[in-house]
Amino acid sequence: MGETPITQEQQPSVLQAIRTKLPEMTQAQQQIARYILAQPARVLKMSISELAQATDTKSESAVVRFYKVIGFSGYNDFRVDLATEIAGKSFYYSYDDMTASDDVGTVKEKMFQGIMRMLHENMAHLHQDALQRAVDILLEARRIVFLGYGTAGIVAFDGFFKFSELGFNCHYSADPHVNAILLTEPQEGDVLFCVSYSGENRDILIQAGRAKPIAKVIALSGGCSSPLGEIADVCLVTVSDEKNYRTDVMIARIIQLAVLDTLYIAVGLRKGTAIMDRLTKTRHALSYLKFSD
Repeated sequence: MGETPITQEQQPSVLQAIRTKLPEMTQAQQQIARYILAQPARVLKMSISELAQATDTKSESAVVRFYKVIGFSGYNDFRVDLATEIAGKSFYYSYDDMTASDDVGTVKEKMFQGIMRMLHENMAHLHQDALQRAVDILLEARRIVFLGYGTAGIVAFDGFFKFSELGFNCHYSADPHVNAILLTEPQEGDVLFCVSYSGENRDILIQAGRAKPIAKVIALSGGCSSPLGEIADVCLVTVSDEKNYRTDVMIARIIQLAVLDTLYIAVGLRKGTAIMDRLTKTRHALSYLKFSD
């Protein structure tokens, strides 16, 4: 193991350690990290020079610096721990295990097991203090504007719907022009809840940058070192493996929805018993939209 030993209790997962350190890494180290996260089983068969070539870093020293960043003193120690971790996960699938020849039953098994694994790892990875800061900001919000486009828009709309249920003044639009109008004159108490896994969406960055420092910005993203993470007052980081058939996007969305549900429930509990009356009235109002028996 490394110069500073990491016990099972301190660091239960090599892959989790990589994800935790990812925002602090150099560009070359991030290239190596993402390759390992995507194809750990393949990395076990590689020499240090082969890994350097496969990740386009072309430098064995870059690999050395990478494994030292995550607490290892030698490449062999790193591979042994990684192999032990993979062997202990019966539901682990590598990058190229999802193939065009898989039948629907195999796809179901791989997808569900991948989702369960990533939910478990994100539960351990997501910082509680960041969640608490987000809850505190949301509780003080005068207005919450949810921003998200494409698949992230599904998550943003879910946040708009849930926090509207709690009685907050919420806004959501899939049209960036509408959002620009909404945020023409941000005021104290405004909160922008921005959903972008890359943290690089241009429309979100423009609105978040213009709203600061008057409005608070909460980012639900794949990393705090992104442009959005650097703007945000609170950055909630979710991680997802990169896989074929855009399963990374599917799994990332599910994890982000789980984080939103966590915030929704935590804020609701902080608002006290009065919120139960609000939710009862909301659900009663929605009942009129259903067909009667």
